[in-house]
Amino acid sequence: MRRAQAVRTMLAGVALTSLPVATRAATTLRMATLPVDASALAYYAADLGYFKDAGFDVSLQTIGNGAAIAAAIVANSLDIGWSNLVSLAVAYKRGIPVTIIGAGGIYARGALTNQLMVRKDSPIRKAADLTGKTIGCNGLTNLGQFGPELWIDKNGGTSSAVHFIEFPFPDLPAELAQGRIDAAFVAEPFITEAAPFARTLATPFDLVAPRWMLGAWFTTPAWANGHREQVQAFGTVMAKTAAWANANQEQSGLLLAKYAKIDPAILKKMRRVPYATRAQAAEIQPVIDLSARYGALPAPFPARELMYSG
Repeated sequence: MRRAQAVRTMLAGVALTSLPVATRAATTLRMATLPVDASALAYYAADLGYFKDAGFDVSLQTIGNGAAIAAAIVANSLDIGWSNLVSLAVAYKRGIPVTIIGAGGIYARGALTNQLMVRKDSPIRKAADLTGKTIGCNGLTNLGQFGPELWIDKNGGTSSAVHFIEFPFPDLPAELAQGRIDAAFVAEPFITEAAPFARTLATPFDLVAPRWMLGAWFTTPAWANGHREQVQAFGTVMAKTAAWANANQEQSGLLLAKYAKIDPAILKKMRRVPYATRAQAAEIQPVIDLSARYGALPAPFPARELMYSG
């Protein structure tokens, strides 16, 4: 009797283990980012298979600026994207539905990944020398303008007496070399590209805060509320990728060169951006305060309002 019972139990176990296991279908994720170091985590996560491991089927686009990414997300053409914090803060205060769900690149004092540069033969030596001069930056009423303005005002100059003009990051070294601008606020890898003919005048971002976030991954509150599990999984992927990238700069550099079309020879010399593993209000607040100081926002507001709390 006992033997018969044991056989029946064994057969039942075999039958159960023979049943097909239900698998959850991959979640399609439409994403976009910019081809720069600070926003490169999505490239790494895709290449390393981290998105796939988390159950995401990712369609990743490269788009030239954060404003275009935000417009596509609000129009429901994308699910998640990356943008600088000024653009996100301004959009939020204008009633555009955006919320931060993941951290991006970090600027830490002394990082030197963003610099105000002049030609080596330039007579400009101090902030006051920029009066009446033209500075090129990658975006007006944004960090590329606000950083230099802050440095000028805190070092004896008057930022309102300086003319700012916008160029894409890749164009700034040539504009400076050919004398069409007097100074340029440049980010890597273009600092390294400009080094043969240009010198550093200042590192304005050092004055913003000891450590602050350059940009973030965001979506709409409606998408986040409808995909809470996916939001949590996405945050976990970004944290894992950030930790990997911080610990493996040589390997991440190869991927950055591949996706951002950067000359590997330049990439070997350039300073790299570190990444935050999670978004923190204390690292977002300095950008909101700076934006309010220079008129992009009517007044500061708590960074927590911009972060997803679901």
